[in-house]
Amino acid sequence: MTTQEAIPQDVTPAVRTLAGLVGAPSFVLPWLDRFYDQDDAALLLAAGDGSLAGASDERLARAVRRAVLDVDDAGAHTPTDFHERLEIWAMFEGWKDVPLAIHRRLADWEVDDYAEKIRGDVEAVRDGHPGDSYEARYSYVLLHEAEAIVAAQDRIYLWPCDCRAVVSRCRKPKEVCLRFENDRGLGWEISRERAVEILRSTDKAGLLHTADVQDDVARTSSICNCCTDCCNPHLAAERLGASDVWPVRRYVARIDVDLCKSCGRCGLRCPFEAIVCGSGGRPALDAALCRGCGLCETGCSADAIELLPLTERGA
Repeated sequence: MTTQEAIPQDVTPAVRTLAGLVGAPSFVLPWLDRFYDQDDAALLLAAGDGSLAGASDERLARAVRRAVLDVDDAGAHTPTDFHERLEIWAMFEGWKDVPLAIHRRLADWEVDDYAEKIRGDVEAVRDGHPGDSYEARYSYVLLHEAEAIVAAQDRIYLWPCDCRAVVSRCRKPKEVCLRFENDRGLGWEISRERAVEILRSTDKAGLLHTADVQDDVARTSSICNCCTDCCNPHLAAERLGASDVWPVRRYVARIDVDLCKSCGRCGLRCPFEAIVCGSGGRPALDAALCRGCGLCETGCSADAIELLPLTERGA
């Protein structure tokens, strides 16, 4: 993204119609042409009035791949919601010359919408009746668990992190998300060995592993490697006042003080300030703040930290 502010264009009736078709927020209308080129706009307007019949297969396939249009099993094309277009655009096309203020508003708009979509599921987790939704299963997973999930997959696709692409508040690695289905054919298929390398390198970089945990690990849909600055689930949980229960905690750290070398590394790696090291490097753990992510354990050269399973989900 350039630092130069873009000059807003006049918002024409066609732009307003386009925004209505995709559900774009009003504040982004002067910059909507950054997200949709002229061919995109023509296809969207044609989809809106039912006149797509003359569009070539090549044009339609390009629009579907870029989340401009969706296509159903019967082959009918409809406008893709702007939330999904924003994510694909941010991951693969970049912010171009959208002003930073609009970038920040879009990131907040995206997180706010996501928080409202998951509110019911997250409240159910808090109430102890989580059901079987994706959100109810969305949990912190330890490095060895993430590696086991990868080992069970038939296909693995590497994707940019949509959260860091949209929010962009940190400099952590972006090409780190592992998906096991390739939506719109945009991911890069990689080997299990490469996926394990990515898991280990992201762990070293201080990123948290999260996944929709299933009894059959082969059914898990993806593994995210998250930061707390940009991750939609973490930011949404803050907005919902549910950071203590979601993403779901399944473990809690325990420090063996007899093995501890007082290096202070665990305190530096904990993203939740659950471990605070004194001036001599001696760690103190607040179990109530621990999310069980395992970053302290993987960073401990003395093997002085282990993650113990919680007896009750979400406790």
